[in-house]
Amino acid sequence: MRPPVRSGSPEGRPIACDLHIHTALSHDGAGSVDDCCRRAIERGLDAVAITEHVDFDPADPGYGFFRYEAIADAVRTARKRYGHELVVLLGVEVDYQAWFEEKIAAFLDTYRFDYVIGSVHAVEGLTVMSDGYLVHRHGARAYADYYDAVRRSAETGLFDSIGHFGYALRRGLRKVGPPHGEALEAERLALQAVAESGACLEVNGAGLRHGLGMLYPSQRVLRTYRDLGGRYVTVGSDAHRPDDVGMAVAEAARCIAETGLTAVCPAYRAPLTYGEGVDTGD
Repeated sequence: MRPPVRSGSPEGRPIACDLHIHTALSHDGAGSVDDCCRRAIERGLDAVAITEHVDFDPADPGYGFFRYEAIADAVRTARKRYGHELVVLLGVEVDYQAWFEEKIAAFLDTYRFDYVIGSVHAVEGLTVMSDGYLVHRHGARAYADYYDAVRRSAETGLFDSIGHFGYALRRGLRKVGPPHGEALEAERLALQAVAESGACLEVNGAGLRHGLGMLYPSQRVLRTYRDLGGRYVTVGSDAHRPDDVGMAVAEAARCIAETGLTAVCPAYRAPLTYGEGVDTGD
């Protein structure tokens, strides 16, 4: 289990973090790490995590794109340039599917990161809520299989935060309607697994950008997570271009406060102190 995160700065003040940012070092991103850091400072953020995609499914368009040294070098340069006013974390967003779980574990043993997000985008090689995914999944089952995969990702203990919980809604609301029946039970079990795993639940701003008018997850889901014993969340914009850095951080903060949860930031793991860089071990 990775060391626990804690909220607040060393001075005891609240911190503003965006812990889910992609750049052109992801296959679907744009802009540089430097661009994103400058945008974060303009928006008054204290800390960011650069979380490029890593994919292990050869059919995924991002397969083979991840370049650790290039990302680490860009983060190291940003720390030197902006470390006096912005904590810059070396993170990663790991695409989780059960069939390559061992590869994920080996990858995380090989490379050092400050922060690791585990996200489900596909189940059994099929993008969630794609036409192929829905051939043999209908209605509630389409959601239930997604939530079952999220539950398994939390149970691995590999991740600091479980990413964009409710991602299936992006296409699912239009294609199969809202979750119901067995889907809601699968959702509850997934939330319980996150609460019991020691990982955080990510509050992700992409749902607003995707036109859903809500965060991933919704406030209803956050209340359920709280009622199941969950305490900690992280906040990320899921930006894929510099202009989106910090998007929905304020909305997420309000939602978190209303549900009584605690937002945390791994920028302040001991022995890291505010304004210092982190040795990436290379």
